[in-house]
Amino acid sequence: MKINTIPLKIVVSIIILITVILSVVFGIGIWEIFHKPEISFIKVLFYFSFLISLLLNLVSCSQVYKILKYMDKDAIFTKQIQKIINRIKMITYAVFVVLWGIFPMMYHAAMITKVYVTIPISLVFIFSPLILSTFTAVIEQLLRKIIEIKSENDLTV
Repeated sequence: MKINTIPLKIVVSIIILITVILSVVFGIGIWEIFHKPEISFIKVLFYFSFLISLLLNLVSCSQVYKILKYMDKDAIFTKQIQKIINRIKMITYAVFVVLWGIFPMMYHAAMITKVYVTIPISLVFIFSPLILSTFTAVIEQLLRKIIEIKSENDLTV
């Protein structure tokens, strides 16, 4: 059965384009911070954590694009796909760790503005890659089982 991956490739390409645009914006923000006389560690940490997480997401999107190419070749249940999914899982763990760098800025902003709802919202934003990595781990285990069953079926035929 042939799967049409063109709409998925378009969506991934749009996500990659948005990620590149945001990376440029945060790069400009970092450039502006270093050209001001007062450099705040919290601002630098905020911008760098966002920039690094965007770059990691860019790598993750490129890995998803690789999976879509394998789907076009009708090689879905292979060890290469399993390795790519494992790589995506590790990248999302790394994004979770890197995004903790935005929390001091969000906490500081909540204390200044007395809008304390920004703290749980930032925590949801920080923990979202962890949820994605858990889902990716489940998919990886399912794929591992499918590959085992496929190899057993190949041996019995």
